[in-house]
Amino acid sequence: MRPGRLQFGSILSAVIPRSILCPVDFSEQSRHALRLAGVLATRYRSRLIVLSVVDPLLAEAARSRLKVDLAKTETEPALAEFVKATWPAGTPAIEAVLAVRVGTAAAAILDAAAREAVDVIVMGTHGLGGVRKWLLGSTTEHVLRRARTPVLVVPPIPPADSVSFEAGVLAAIDFSESSAAAATSAAQFAQQFNGPLLLAHVVEPVTVPPQWSSLLEESDEARMAEARLQLKALADQCAGPRTVETIVTPGRPAEAIGALAEERRAGLIVMGLTGEHGLFSRRPGSIAYRVLCSASVPVLVVPSAAVNT
Repeated sequence: MRPGRLQFGSILSAVIPRSILCPVDFSEQSRHALRLAGVLATRYRSRLIVLSVVDPLLAEAARSRLKVDLAKTETEPALAEFVKATWPAGTPAIEAVLAVRVGTAAAAILDAAAREAVDVIVMGTHGLGGVRKWLLGSTTEHVLRRARTPVLVVPPIPPADSVSFEAGVLAAIDFSESSAAAATSAAQFAQQFNGPLLLAHVVEPVTVPPQWSSLLEESDEARMAEARLQLKALADQCAGPRTVETIVTPGRPAEAIGALAEERRAGLIVMGLTGEHGLFSRRPGSIAYRVLCSASVPVLVVPSAAVNT
């Protein structure tokens, strides 16, 4: 991760999630995501929309062969029961708007997000297709590639009974405009949940033959020093009077981010997405993609488009 020329004046205030979209496919993975969406809706007093998407081929087969409106007669009641059974026993039920659409899952999710002008999409890394390490579910990947809305991606690990971010928020910074917005979002999450905030930048080593490594020592030190200055300036911009820790560390970014999150027991990782190219891009194999696949805590990704909307 190399420091860029971030214009701090372009940082926007992170959007308080007034409206949250949570797509579910009746898997336990999507139940985990729905629980977290419920926590956020309660904390922020947000409107929660729970969406289920019916495959068009299945809907057409049910209509033509069984004379059944699969979305209306089967999926809507099943969705209502799924949502009701998701909230922990003994807690007040969370009011949610239920929606069922027929279509391709990713397209329907993105259309609903745009139509309802939601502030964040909460969804799992995997659904009914199962979990394969280092791979995202295809629907989640497609949403991330095209979303103009921040997406909170929930890993396939059952959350604790009390889902929150009091343990701390880690913002991974690459000095792009989207990571500036991510830092602001992280600061607001940390403030809302009264948890510590850590802004981290990883300086990736340059690989050269051993006989030339000494030539890079001064360069590496200069890169680290410049990153510290930029990170401190970003912290002052996004966190205001709130205490924030900054850390610049050498290493491989994806591995270093995961290690920092575990070491600090962070409850949330926040990062910006820079488009199709760059360190925190949406492409398989990118740093952001690898963090999303391997993280054991939720990851909030802020697309570059969100900075300008």
